[in-house]
Amino acid sequence: MARPLVLLTLLLLAGAGRAQRAVISWAYGPFGTPGDAAFVVEDGRIYQSCGPYGSRGPCLYVFDRDQVFHSADAFGQRGQGAFTLEGDRFLRCSGPFCTRGSCTLLLERNKVFRADGAFCNKQEGAFVIEEGTVFLADGAFASKSDAILQVRGEVPMIALLAILAGL
Repeated sequence: MARPLVLLTLLLLAGAGRAQRAVISWAYGPFGTPGDAAFVVEDGRIYQSCGPYGSRGPCLYVFDRDQVFHSADAFGQRGQGAFTLEGDRFLRCSGPFCTRGSCTLLLERNKVFRADGAFCNKQEGAFVIEEGTVFLADGAFASKSDAILQVRGEVPMIALLAILAGL
């Protein structure tokens, strides 16, 4: 009788150590009607989704707390640097040590602006993030437009910014 209980406990503990899986789907219209899965974020990796329900496809990016790297292969080996996060600035980087480059996105609360140059000169609005939905933004004040992504699960901001920088 004790043996099945021990086996069940071990299975539960093994599952508790796994990282959370989040699925990012395409979204449509002003209300964010969810579409097919686009990306899967799991274990510090961003995968392309295969199929409408979020099956993991090839790995696109590998990320840690403040750096994003291109994946060297479909399984998620760390390759060359792609982006780095410095406060509210999201910058391109290059090389194996993620050498800082020009600015690409600037985060202001829930609004994301395109940015340019080494000093992150703010351009026009790109995206608005609201309660798990990412909307396109228009103009200098980032006025909310149609939805493009729907987030299901916990996604670190650095992973979401890497996806948005690629759009």
